[in-house]
Amino acid sequence: MIPRGYLYVIGCACSFGFITTLAKLTYEEGASPTTVVFFRLLAGSLLMGILSAWSHRKNLFSRNSKPKLSSPWKIKILIVVTGISIAVMSLGYLGSVKFIPVSLSVLLFFTFPFWILLINFIIDREVPARLKIMAFVLAFFGLALTLGPTWEDLDWRGIALVLVGAVAAAGMIIGGAKSVQLISMRDLVFFSNTVGAVFVGVILLVIDTFTLSHTPWGWAGIAAICILFIVGQLLLFAATRHIGSTQTSIMLNLEPFVSIGAAVLLLGEHLELTQSLGVLVVIIALFLASDAPRKFSFATKNNQ
Repeated sequence: MIPRGYLYVIGCACSFGFITTLAKLTYEEGASPTTVVFFRLLAGSLLMGILSAWSHRKNLFSRNSKPKLSSPWKIKILIVVTGISIAVMSLGYLGSVKFIPVSLSVLLFFTFPFWILLINFIIDREVPARLKIMAFVLAFFGLALTLGPTWEDLDWRGIALVLVGAVAAAGMIIGGAKSVQLISMRDLVFFSNTVGAVFVGVILLVIDTFTLSHTPWGWAGIAAICILFIVGQLLLFAATRHIGSTQTSIMLNLEPFVSIGAAVLLLGEHLELTQSLGVLVVIIALFLASDAPRKFSFATKNNQ
């Protein structure tokens, strides 16, 4: 029988994985990417706000916070940076599928672990392990195989958007890792989603793309995306509680498979043989970029 924690993370991967395909279907019904992202962030903010109120949190700082790190300004800056990164990530990722196929957008977006390596090297001069460097090279070889047959037909706007989204995802993870040293994860998600929703809301006002005149199917798509986002976050927290954050992050590598499968089933997208091989290469690279091989090797030695 599959342990409950693994069922939670599989459900999380499925919830998040269907969002990109639903977003593309929603755009076809007249909704703009900015509107979809706004409501998704607003849904996440409301969810975390309700959970925080339900748990009767008495203060912002977690018990494990170190006094020397508890500068209010540092917390605010980290929250704002994380929130804006979430907004840019969502705008880039979900906006890209309006211009390029979902399957290719997913692959480009999931290069964010490698952008994390690059940013950490630039900021902290942290040299990645040989295995991760090899995974980095392997991933871009896989992307070359995947993008090669259709490169001339791809819209550069979609590629630019998803790459910006991937870099923003790396910034979100790095900023979030520093933030959770000062505040709880639940509060971080609440405040960062709120900042992100405000940021996207301002963009909607400036570019004047906010409209409530979508078709019923368009609103159904927005509602489904919000529900899947909320369910995915709840399952993510549940999985982390049961099997730990490391194992959860490894299992979330299932998400690209779900996203590409949903695009094939619901949008009729198809990949050529070389592109399918490229997808497999990228997924293997993502597995190598995580700490899974080292941890599995360690576990094997302990069981001998």
